[in-house]
Amino acid sequence: MRRILFTLLFSTLAGCSSAQVDRQWTASVPVIERAPRPEDLEAYPPDRSRAGVNPPGFTWTPADGARSYRLELRRPGSQTALLSTPPQSSTVYPHPAALPEGEFEYQVVYLDGSGRPLGVSKTRQFSIAGGTPKLPMPDVAAMRRQLQGKRPRMFLNGQRIAEIKQAVAAGKVASWKQFIALADAAVAEASYAEPAGYPSADFSVDHWRRIYTPGKRASAHVARTALAWRLTGDSKYLAAAKRWMLVLASWDPRGVTSHDIPQPNGSIGNDEASMSILERMSFGWDWIGGEFTPQERAKILAVMTERGNQVLLHLQKEEFLSHPFPNHSGRVLAFLGDAGLSFLGDIPDADKWLDYVLRCYLTSYPGWGGDQGGWAQGMSYWSGYVYYLTTFAEALRGTTDVDLFRRPFYRNTGYMAVYFQPPYAPRGAFGDGGERPSSDGQQVLVERFAEAFDDPVLRWRAQAMASSDAPRNFPPQSAASEPAAKAPTDWREWQIEDVGSVLQAKAGPAGLVKPPVDLDGSRNFSDIGWVAMHSALGNAKDDVWALFKSSRFGSMSHSHGDQNTFQLNAYGRALLIDSGYYPWYGSPHHALWYRQTTAHNGVLVNGRGQPPYSWAANGEIEAYERQGPVTLARGQAANAYNQPLEPGTMQLWKQHRKDPIPPMEPKLESFERTMVFVSSKTRPVIFISDYLRAAAPTTYDWLLHALSKMGVEDGSGVIRVKDGHARLVVRIISSSPIRFSQTDQFSVLPVRGDTPDTFETEEQRKARFPDQWHLTAKTQQPAREARFLAVLVPYRESEKEPVIELLESNGARGFSVDGASIAAWWGEGERGNIRLKGMSGEGRTVVQAVDGTRTHTVVDR
Repeated sequence: MRRILFTLLFSTLAGCSSAQVDRQWTASVPVIERAPRPEDLEAYPPDRSRAGVNPPGFTWTPADGARSYRLELRRPGSQTALLSTPPQSSTVYPHPAALPEGEFEYQVVYLDGSGRPLGVSKTRQFSIAGGTPKLPMPDVAAMRRQLQGKRPRMFLNGQRIAEIKQAVAAGKVASWKQFIALADAAVAEASYAEPAGYPSADFSVDHWRRIYTPGKRASAHVARTALAWRLTGDSKYLAAAKRWMLVLASWDPRGVTSHDIPQPNGSIGNDEASMSILERMSFGWDWIGGEFTPQERAKILAVMTERGNQVLLHLQKEEFLSHPFPNHSGRVLAFLGDAGLSFLGDIPDADKWLDYVLRCYLTSYPGWGGDQGGWAQGMSYWSGYVYYLTTFAEALRGTTDVDLFRRPFYRNTGYMAVYFQPPYAPRGAFGDGGERPSSDGQQVLVERFAEAFDDPVLRWRAQAMASSDAPRNFPPQSAASEPAAKAPTDWREWQIEDVGSVLQAKAGPAGLVKPPVDLDGSRNFSDIGWVAMHSALGNAKDDVWALFKSSRFGSMSHSHGDQNTFQLNAYGRALLIDSGYYPWYGSPHHALWYRQTTAHNGVLVNGRGQPPYSWAANGEIEAYERQGPVTLARGQAANAYNQPLEPGTMQLWKQHRKDPIPPMEPKLESFERTMVFVSSKTRPVIFISDYLRAAAPTTYDWLLHALSKMGVEDGSGVIRVKDGHARLVVRIISSSPIRFSQTDQFSVLPVRGDTPDTFETEEQRKARFPDQWHLTAKTQQPAREARFLAVLVPYRESEKEPVIELLESNGARGFSVDGASIAAWWGEGERGNIRLKGMSGEGRTVVQAVDGTRTHTVVDR
């Protein structure tokens, strides 16, 4: 029996001829694993974890001096490696076969240029339970043979065409009228000329938009008309789809719409044009490729071979597999997958495209979150990038047995939209585009997850958004391309959401819908350092919700210098916001206001915030606790303040801001922010306790931002905020006297184009980017240590303002509001022995909250 089990284990682990089994576990070299640096992967699976899929996608941190890596796997305590991989050039490994159930240990052996071990990683354990979904690395050559001659293979295979037609006939496809209207408009639209290149090597956002716009629109026409022909059989759509595909095939794939090819004048290709062309030409080829003449087919295949290989080479040069963080590469990865799947069997290189994409999807990507489903770039980019990622995953699972949705990330990530941007939210959460409400693409994405997992709560989220009165699609990305007078049709060329919606149409009975009233109102997405706290999750009328962030991803990519900051919403209104706008990435307003700490509800130290565009400007959620109605989250963000501005931002500052760049001294040694949310159904209360310690005496600025002017009482420290029918009263105290100031001015104005007068007048600019209000509470006496304690109480316009009681004792300060109380240590150091009005404990804060007949006490130690 033992021999039989070993034989089964051997065959399962081997999976492919290159893997070695029954080899001695490497134990003769030291452990030399270092901590991950910016853009490094962390070890996965984590130590003592249970794998979410079988096999897990292994990742690890690189080692200095290593030229390659060997992954070893064993049963705990054994000296025999059940798996020993060939040398790997990347820091990931997707195993090609499922593993048996049970406990495993793994380590990574770091190899020098001769293949000799330099050292090993830590040994980590993980387990695989019975019934864990299987997701091995597939054999792409076998997939090609399986799909040979099968068309269409993407979204429309099997009975899907008939099912979509049935759903349309039954009136179950809400986007159908919009889809067919845009397809008709694409039929009538005159063909576009290939755009002229950049006038010089200097970047211009206006020329960038001018170049990518026809590529995005023409490729959107391809997708719509090809799909319309498949679903209606009307020859006008086929003729249009062929015309638009041949238009794009006539453009030089190494010219201005290339992915990254240098041009004669020193500029480079426009990847925004390239990406859309790659994605939608792939759809078109699958749906109408058989309708072209041999000469036309050869032309399209030659152009798409070039475009696909450009992208693969770009990803390989970036070592994206091991460092999956360049933003646009994360998007084009999905499009290369679409191309690999569509052209598989027609373009020989498509095998390489698909193989590379699958290795990323099974191991390192998405890099912006983990198994909890977080997305560190923010809700706006979550809506876009996860939409693109899952479009490929949907196509793949619909035509093969490779279901990427089995990974825990995909099972959990839909809940980002439930907690951080519920359907009644007026704005998004953190990061670029956070000022925007939900988009139509987000609705299609959440619907996709709801159907994939038959999840009643996600189905509620999608349907509630469809019927919500909240504004949508502001500002539309396409609106930035040209004046409205020149763009009478909104082609929705960025995400072609109507196409995605039609492809998801269901003819059968509707699934169960359930609001999230039975879920915990708070959720900690620990993979990205975001916490959401709701008083009545799913109840648009009564919900008060606060968002808190302290993230290991720093301010890189589309994240901001906003560690240890928060947002507050109530009753469908935005009370305390991240301020500013997202005109375009890298614009002066974007770099010098929107991404700066000064634009967030945070703290400045000697006028200094956290720099943008920095991995090192990171934070950490050090504590998270739930008890009854109390949620406590504590972040540490000192390290983020001790990083310098990068040279490009310093240059922009000198050009566009009148004030000097704040000094880097003194060093900030600690910034602990504890956010406490008491989710009373009748009176939600938020407490914020801050402790800061610098290397030398300095001043501190405590910041708030709102959509309208705030009322301030200097003597009492009371601040009042209003938005619509929602009200907020804030009271703040400090260990040092503070002085309030308030302005409605941005340090750098948001403009849509290269210059303030591009496309619009000052009145038009203000209509697009309304002024906001920014409050500062500044300490008046320099000190090494500073404490702030604030209580925030939302209420409705129809209610009386809640009464806030200030509590004081020797060594403690606090507040009490309607059964919710906090006592904060007020002596030296971050913690002490707290005694205040019946609250006691050794720690930073003590919180008491009455919930019916029960009193909950939480001590932040």
